[in-house]
Amino acid sequence: MLLILSVVTCVTFSTSFAEIPVTIPLGASNQNIPFSFSPSDLAIQVNDTVTWKNNDNAVHTVTTGKPGLGFDGRIDSGVIAQGGSFSHTFDKVGLYNYYCLFHPWMTGFVDVGTSIPVPPTGILISTDKSVYHNGDTIQISGQVSKFIQNKQVTVWIIDPRGTGISVSHTETRTGNNFSVKVDASGKLWIPGNNYTVYAQYGSSSSVATKIIQYEPQARNMTTEKVSDADTVSLTQSSYMSSYKKLNPNSNNYITTQTEHEIYKPSDQVKISGSIWNGLVNQFGGAYLATVPVRSIDGNTVTELVLVKIKDFHGNIVSTKETQVNSNGDYVVPINLPGNVTGKYSVESLLETKSGLLSTLDVSTAAKLDSSTSFLVMTPREYSVPTKDGKLSVGISSNSTVSNFAFDSQSKTISFIVQGETGTRGISDIVVPKSLLGGQIQVLIDGNIEPYNSDGVVVVSDTPSETTFEINYHHSIHTIQLVGTSAAEMPVASQAVPEFSSVAPIILVVSIISTLFVSSKLRL
Repeated sequence: MLLILSVVTCVTFSTSFAEIPVTIPLGASNQNIPFSFSPSDLAIQVNDTVTWKNNDNAVHTVTTGKPGLGFDGRIDSGVIAQGGSFSHTFDKVGLYNYYCLFHPWMTGFVDVGTSIPVPPTGILISTDKSVYHNGDTIQISGQVSKFIQNKQVTVWIIDPRGTGISVSHTETRTGNNFSVKVDASGKLWIPGNNYTVYAQYGSSSSVATKIIQYEPQARNMTTEKVSDADTVSLTQSSYMSSYKKLNPNSNNYITTQTEHEIYKPSDQVKISGSIWNGLVNQFGGAYLATVPVRSIDGNTVTELVLVKIKDFHGNIVSTKETQVNSNGDYVVPINLPGNVTGKYSVESLLETKSGLLSTLDVSTAAKLDSSTSFLVMTPREYSVPTKDGKLSVGISSNSTVSNFAFDSQSKTISFIVQGETGTRGISDIVVPKSLLGGQIQVLIDGNIEPYNSDGVVVVSDTPSETTFEINYHHSIHTIQLVGTSAAEMPVASQAVPEFSSVAPIILVVSIISTLFVSSKLRL
């Protein structure tokens, strides 16, 4: 009985305490972004717990006090790493102003027990499409859970680095709905990038988000499967001239990539990449090796990147140090040694000041470099006889290539590629324009590869030939290149229907005539 009473007592008099999440969204470290902590204003009860989650690409702190006056001695989270979180249970009544030590314009407020707790205002957003093109109008709409006098909805758009692209303010309408229009145009819109749309209602709501994609123009072509006899209708100008530019992600502070996957011996390889905006702020400028530069915006230092290329034996064939520009980007051109083929690896490393690398924790040190690879190959030549002479098509591939063919009537080059299932296949094909010209479309297993995809890249386009780089996942695939003009085949190899249909008759008549003449002569 005593045991039962004790259990009942615990159940009857237990108190339910709330867990309140606060988000530090992407871009919060940018002083021009109209938000910081979301929600930034909270009214809670004693013994409620608030958890701050850092979704930004910079480190932050939650420090009670005010910018300019400093820490008031009550709560200090220490550094909240990217992707990390900090929780605090408020066990005393009071008003708590807080800010970020690294970014003092980021401020928040927690009211513990002095007013009636009000749950954060809910907010939802949506867009009329998921993919937009240059000149499109983005229609953003949404709804808030309740109307609050004199509060506006702030809508802003952020690029993958956290840089603000657009900001708008609007009022709620009937049914607590809101809407705003934004034009997708200007130099800040980069083809192939994903952008995040944020909306916040005053300072008491968490942000609502929506991911959209930007493409330079609409894909006005069918991607349905076509047969060999079908005519491929094209409305686009060309494929991409290089792979889409990578952006730093949550795993690395630096990226590295090459324009193409396959090169010929003696080609020049351009290695490019970028670092996070605000990387110096993340580490307080202590860890990166910097050099003085002159810039219009007043920056006096820039970060150094060390780029190394190794051959397939692991030997370093090139080492170059470069500096990033004001956007955090870098480009390093490398001339390949002549007549040396194989797989090469690239490593880009953010340099640190002497002796300071050992002070970094393992996870941070691992984010200061990134790598990629490329192939150097001599193309295999496939000879095609034409009315004007033989033309050569060159193919470089990490796949096994077979069944190469050219059909002048359907204006098609085709071949089969095969490789180990689960691996990535790449083929470069050099097409003489005198053999196959006009607007060329690439098909993989009969499916059209769309414009601005990573499936096809135009490596080079000269007056005499075009080089395509085609990507796919290995198994067995049929690759087709369909043009709008093609060379004529030699006369000897062309079928002549009129002649072929009457040839037997002519032959019979000729034999009969010969026999008749012979019999006349014998008589």
